[in-house]
Amino acid sequence: MISPEDIAHLPEQPGVYLMSNAEGRILYIGKAVNIRSRVQSHFASSNTFKSFYPQVATVDFLVTDNEVDALLLENSLVKEKQPPYNVRLKDDKRFPYLKLSLDEKFPQLYLTRTLPKKSEVTKKRDKTNPRYFGPYVHVHEARKTLQTLQEIFPLRSCRIPSKDLKLDRPCLEFEMHQCLAPCVASECGEEEYRELALKVEKFLEGDHKEVREDLEAKMAAAAENLAFEKAAIYRDAIEALGSLKQRQAIDLLQEDSEDYLAASQLGDITCVAVIRRRRGAIRGSQHYFLEVETETSVKEVLSAFIEQHYSVAPEIPRRVLCTELPLGHEILSKWLTSQTSKRIDVKQPHRGPRLKMLDMAQQNAEFHAAEQYRKSHGNKRRLHPAVLRLGADLKLNPMPIRIEGFDISHHRGEEPVASMVVFENGVAKKTDYRKFKIKSARGGDDFRSMEEVIGRRFLHTEESFGRLPDLVLIDGGPVQLEFALMAKKRVAENLEE
Repeated sequence: MISPEDIAHLPEQPGVYLMSNAEGRILYIGKAVNIRSRVQSHFASSNTFKSFYPQVATVDFLVTDNEVDALLLENSLVKEKQPPYNVRLKDDKRFPYLKLSLDEKFPQLYLTRTLPKKSEVTKKRDKTNPRYFGPYVHVHEARKTLQTLQEIFPLRSCRIPSKDLKLDRPCLEFEMHQCLAPCVASECGEEEYRELALKVEKFLEGDHKEVREDLEAKMAAAAENLAFEKAAIYRDAIEALGSLKQRQAIDLLQEDSEDYLAASQLGDITCVAVIRRRRGAIRGSQHYFLEVETETSVKEVLSAFIEQHYSVAPEIPRRVLCTELPLGHEILSKWLTSQTSKRIDVKQPHRGPRLKMLDMAQQNAEFHAAEQYRKSHGNKRRLHPAVLRLGADLKLNPMPIRIEGFDISHHRGEEPVASMVVFENGVAKKTDYRKFKIKSARGGDDFRSMEEVIGRRFLHTEESFGRLPDLVLIDGGPVQLEFALMAKKRVAENLEE
C-alpha cells in the first residue's frame, strides 16, 4: 500500500488523481480541489472503497487550473480507462453539449447529450460535418448560453426538416427578429443562411471580433438595400453580442490528435511534461527528466526531446504543441511528417483552448521538476513556489532555498552597522537574523562596510550561525556588488590555503 510519506508529497492543488496497483492497472480515478488532502481522506475514512486500498501502489496525478477543469478531465479519463472502482461514473449520463448541425441544409444550434461514436466521426473535418462544443458542467449554464446565442445569431429553432422548409410566408420568429426565415426563398437563401451558421462556429471557437465585423457589414448592406427588417435582425444580434460575457468553449470533438509539451528547469533538473489528447479526449500524461547543461534553453530542451521521444514513440500525433517554439521546429515538422506520411505540425499556440492545455502541462512539468529536485538534494520539505519561481527565472543552481540579505546603516557617518536577514524556503527565519558592528571601515563608507560584513559572514561556517546561503542579496549598486564579490573571493582563497 502507498505510504503516508508518498501521500505527503502530492500537490496541494486542484486536479485529478489516478490510483494504480503494482502491475500499473488503474483502480480508481478521482478529482479534488486539493489532491493531497483528498487522497489522505481516502485512506483515513472507512467508506466502501476501503477494501481496495491495500492494492494501491502508486498515485499519479494531473494538476488543473480549477475544480471544474478537474471534473471534466475526470469524466473523460474514467470513460477512457474504465477503472473498476469508479462505479458511480460508469453510467451513460453525459454532460450537455451544444451541437451545430452543419450536416443539414439549414443548420440549427441545440443542446444534446448524445455524441457520435468514434466510427461515425470522419477523419477529415469540413464545413458539412456537425460540430460539438462543450461540455457544460451544469445544464442550466448550457441552456443560458444557447438562449444568448439564439439572440445573437438568428438561426431557425423550428423542428421542420430542412427538406420541408418551403413556406409561403415566414413565421412569428422572423417578425420578432429571431430568424432569417430560410423557409421563404425570397427572404433568405441557402448560401446566406450557411454563412450565418459558419459565423456561429467561429464565435464558439473564440473568434468574436471577426464575427462582430461581419454582422455589422451585413447590417449595413441590408439597410442599403432597404431590407430594414433584415437590418434590424442584424442590429439586434450585434447588441446581444456586445452584452454577452465571453465564455471560451472548447471543442472536445476535434478529430485531430495532439500532444502538449512543456518544460521546466530547476537547477540541475530538467523535466518535460506531455499531455496526450486523442479525438478530443485527454488520454493521459507523462513526464520525463533530461540530462542537459545548465545553460541549455527551453527551446533547445524541447527540440532535443521531440527528436528523441518521437523516434521511438508508438504513435505520432497530428500536432505537437509547445510552450515555446523548439529550436529548428520547421525541420522537426518535416522529419515527423516523413515518419508518418502525413503532415505533422510543430507549433506554439498563443490563445484559445490549446493555450490552456499548455498551461496545464506547464504546471505539471514544474511540479515534477520541483519534486525531483527536492528528492535529489535531500530536502524533506516541498520547496516554496516563490523559491521555485525565483530559481527558474534566474536559472540558479542550486535553488535559492536559503537567502540572506545585507544592508549597511549609520548615524550621520558614525557607528556604522550591518544587518543580515534570512529566508529559508520562502519563510523568514528570524532566529538566524544577525547584526554586525562595522570594525575596519570608516563611517559612511558603504563600499568597505559591505566588503567587511560579507567577508565576516562567509568566515562563519559553523552550524550555530546557519549554513552558507544559496543566494545573497545586498542593498546597493554595481560598486557594492564588486566589493562583496571581492570579499567572498578572498575568504575562499584563505580557506583553500
